[in-house]
Amino acid sequence: MKKWLFNPFVYIAGARALVVGCIVMLLTAVIGFYSHTHFDGVIDLHFGKVSPLSYHLLEQLIDWACIVIVFFIAGKIFSRSSIRFVDVAGTLAFARWVLVFPTLIGFAINAPATLPHDTNEILKLVTPAMICYGLVSLVFIIWMIALMYNAFTISCNLKGGKATGVFIAALLAAEILSKIAIHFLYHDIPGIYEKNIIGAHLAN
Repeated sequence: MKKWLFNPFVYIAGARALVVGCIVMLLTAVIGFYSHTHFDGVIDLHFGKVSPLSYHLLEQLIDWACIVIVFFIAGKIFSRSSIRFVDVAGTLAFARWVLVFPTLIGFAINAPATLPHDTNEILKLVTPAMICYGLVSLVFIIWMIALMYNAFTISCNLKGGKATGVFIAALLAAEILSKIAIHFLYHDIPGIYEKNIIGAHLAN
């Protein structure tokens, strides 16, 4: 059971993992559209912004593409093994399945679409329930990172301290790349990229 929860890639990888991962990302985007849950960065989660379904789909695509490209390049540079792109792409897509749970939490939060300008109004949003929802969502982000680490080490055949160091550097690079890409996605849409207090960069 532990392997299925944290390292299912020993059982499923390559094209099969890619198909399952794409289905899960599509499901996450659709549920996120209705619960106003955004993944506007590889390891970023926000609640409350109202946007079309197409933007939720693009967020998933951008996040996944950025992590795959950066990890594949890192694997090619630092691994002595022959690395298949489909293995990296598939396992990293499958690693995102746990994000379905935060999108469901979004239904309970009912966060505002934009952050109020008045400080007192902002403070009213910080309730024990909201903090609890944020902490629970953070657990799933950490779980996803653990899955991505195992996906990376298996698909790129890296182990030990070298694997950990390369993973951290690649994850940070992918996060920056995804934030830049999503910024340009929302840049010309008034109000669509405003931050709200509930989604204050849970992973940052």
